[in-house]
Amino acid sequence: MKKSVVLLVIALIMNVAFLSAKELSPRKSYARTNQELTSLLSPTTAVEELENDVVVKVRVLITLTGDIVVLETSAPNEKLENYIKDSLNYKKLSTNELEAGNDYVFEVNFKA
Repeated sequence: MKKSVVLLVIALIMNVAFLSAKELSPRKSYARTNQELTSLLSPTTAVEELENDVVVKVRVLITLTGDIVVLETSAPNEKLENYIKDSLNYKKLSTNELEAGNDYVFEVNFKA
């Protein structure tokens, strides 16, 4: 009985430690990067053909030279996916919010 109480106390302490660690490292917003990506993805005919509003998750890698490389998208059609890749691949961001060598996921809202 005494061992189970000690194990329960240890488990509670570990849970509190993990919860407080999550609060100490909040997600960054990358507001300036979002604005720059929005300007790079300015609407063209590829977007005008959408029947409904679409939210596309775009996973990008920032190379060591600072270029954007689109790794994958959740675009509903190939034309929109190609548009995103053509608009973003090998472009450089003027903001320094993203670290080179890391990949990031952004949600892009396309309005019909």
